[in-house]
Amino acid sequence: MKVKILSIATAALLLTSLIPVTAGAAPAAKMKRYSVAMKKAHLPSAPNNGTDDYRCFLLDPKVTEDSIIRTIEFIPQKKNYVHHAIIFRVTDADLAEAVVADKNGTGWPCFGGSGLGGMLSTFISSPWLSSWAPGRGKDISPAGYGTPFKKGERFVLQVHYNLLAANGGKVETDQSKIVMETIPAKGARIKQLHVELFPAPVELACPAGVTGPLCDRKQSLIDLAARTSATSAFEAAGINILCGQDPFKPAASLGSRCDKVMTSNFTVIAAAPHMHLLGRTLTLTLNPGQSSEKVLLDVTNYNFDDQSATTLKSPVAVKAGDTIRVECTFDPTLRQKIAQLKSLSPRYVTWGEGSSDEMCLGVIAATKA
Repeated sequence: MKVKILSIATAALLLTSLIPVTAGAAPAAKMKRYSVAMKKAHLPSAPNNGTDDYRCFLLDPKVTEDSIIRTIEFIPQKKNYVHHAIIFRVTDADLAEAVVADKNGTGWPCFGGSGLGGMLSTFISSPWLSSWAPGRGKDISPAGYGTPFKKGERFVLQVHYNLLAANGGKVETDQSKIVMETIPAKGARIKQLHVELFPAPVELACPAGVTGPLCDRKQSLIDLAARTSATSAFEAAGINILCGQDPFKPAASLGSRCDKVMTSNFTVIAAAPHMHLLGRTLTLTLNPGQSSEKVLLDVTNYNFDDQSATTLKSPVAVKAGDTIRVECTFDPTLRQKIAQLKSLSPRYVTWGEGSSDEMCLGVIAATKA
């Protein structure tokens, strides 16, 4: 299986949402505001007795000129069970497919990415434009930075509904929206943000004294594929391969680590963590163990409800050949304590798309050197 992590300059995390609300919007007179909502309200429904619904929708913000995105905001209608959202840029190659899949606003299931163009997964070949998770509101690019968006381009909005979090188990329709503000691209002098993704495998055995059929890793992966998609199981194996672990017999551990050697020069502006409900800590380190070692992100008490990014006090230069390490720790005993999880069957937890699965993902916003 050939898998590779892409830096997302082409379309999968030009992530303005990494940049906290800090600085310097362009003059108000030059701003144009675009607001676009899902065409139809969606009633989330999880497949195969699962608890997660990933749904994609094609949205047209009707941008009237080549532009630079200065602010972007995903506004969930149902905040209690919207787990995250990703805004994808639709390329010309995928637009016709997206129009057919969308069925005039009904949308389509899309575990593991947008489901367009044969992508392996959101986190492996990720055509993102922006993303949202709890703790994020309107995202404003610092002065001098922004994201290009062409006249007539469209979004694919992926919304992950975590039905475990529905109030009283009651699931209602959702019709979320995106609001963005732009300035004309003509004459603008900005540095283009792109994003580097740093995933690491997750291999969490059932805690001592906790048993059940899904505590067997193979059975857990079969269940993962059934309630999300087969892509999710391949994704878990692919990340093990990328990080030098045996994808068939990986070692279970409360910690996760992966080193990624950089192939280009860039400057780090900000960084953010992403784990699910069992995550405890996440760090990103440049050149660990070397004299040039520098900690880029150090989250010591991870809170799923606050995944806001940290802007570095000073930008950090990264050169081709440098190594960036992501490390995470987890507490699988929380499955027996957290209200959303404790009613579920015990399981061996791997990397997966569901809220009851896990991730270890560091995200860096950068500019080209």
